[in-house]
Amino acid sequence: MATIAQIELFPVYLPMIRSFAFASGSAGKAGGKAPHIFLKLTDSEGGVGWGEGRPVAGWSPETLETVSSVLRNNLAPGVIGLPVTDRWGVHRAMQRILGRGPSMGHPIARAALDMALHDLLAKRAGLPLRAFLGGSNQRRQMALSYTLTGHDRGSIREEMATGAAAGFVHFNFKAAVAPETDIEVAETVAEEIAPGGFVWADANQGFQLHNARRVAQAFQAIGVDMLEQPLPADQFEQMRSLRASTTIPLAVDEASVGPADFFRYAAAGLVDYLVVKLTRSGGIWPTMQQVAIAEAAGLPLLVSGLTDGFLTKMAACQTALAFGFAGPAALNGSQFTDESMIFPAKNEIEYNGSVNLSDKTGIGVEPDEDALKAFAVAI
Repeated sequence: MATIAQIELFPVYLPMIRSFAFASGSAGKAGGKAPHIFLKLTDSEGGVGWGEGRPVAGWSPETLETVSSVLRNNLAPGVIGLPVTDRWGVHRAMQRILGRGPSMGHPIARAALDMALHDLLAKRAGLPLRAFLGGSNQRRQMALSYTLTGHDRGSIREEMATGAAAGFVHFNFKAAVAPETDIEVAETVAEEIAPGGFVWADANQGFQLHNARRVAQAFQAIGVDMLEQPLPADQFEQMRSLRASTTIPLAVDEASVGPADFFRYAAAGLVDYLVVKLTRSGGIWPTMQQVAIAEAAGLPLLVSGLTDGFLTKMAACQTALAFGFAGPAALNGSQFTDESMIFPAKNEIEYNGSVNLSDKTGIGVEPDEDALKAFAVAI
């Protein structure tokens, strides 16, 4: 039986092409650099799988340095020699290595390893990842959501025209960055969006309870379809109070890392959607557990990723399509980072406001390893 034989890391900084701020921080500024880590997993029979992590300061406590260190010094040595087919065992090993707390620790590091393992296994099975996970090859298109960054009517209209021209139907915006403009932005998006478009507001923990109540009521009247993470991640009881004061659909992001976190919110009736986010959730295996909880609770899915890279985007689309979900997905990395040197054929897959999967085995794409080696930094 093939075992995990080698894990190689490629920490890189990708060029930022647009600035992106959210309520609790920033994913980077135009002309700056975005930290990513790529992981190559090789098994004892020569099979290869690829994974990726995208730490974002202000959204996650992980950094490129911590992800690299945890993978190199803790997780990799602890899983070398384990059977590649034992995904349950690999995650149990990671849990033992890092210790179990009230929520999952180091999810971005775990996600990179988990993603590579799933890529390898699906390739060994001769199946696209969505089919390996139990879905159909016939489901191959994921509609994306365009992320708006403006805070006034004029800039929002201009951005929405740009997104619509590129084939986007769904739009999301960051609330609580400039709170005084949130209602104006929501009104503009609702006015400009085409029929069938999904209006998605994400506050990234930016509101205090009294403002969350006010904005939620206004968003509901305007026709916003969902409000994500309006309150700080550790304020569970405030979410309970907010839920009692509004019927706008709610979701959590930073507050829901592992399956147990999402179970708590779902069991309390505080969420209306599961937002699938592979890097926040520790990878594909724990995300599938979250999906099972959502299905048991009768909750629909959305897909998101805070400027996650193309490999993660493909893995997230494959995972969601396995469960019949075809969008909207706020997988917005292409709007903010340039990955052309690592994925030169990217535009053949992502176009017209959607990701269009093929029947290639595994996740469906691999980074250019020579480019990774050229861009890799010493950490």
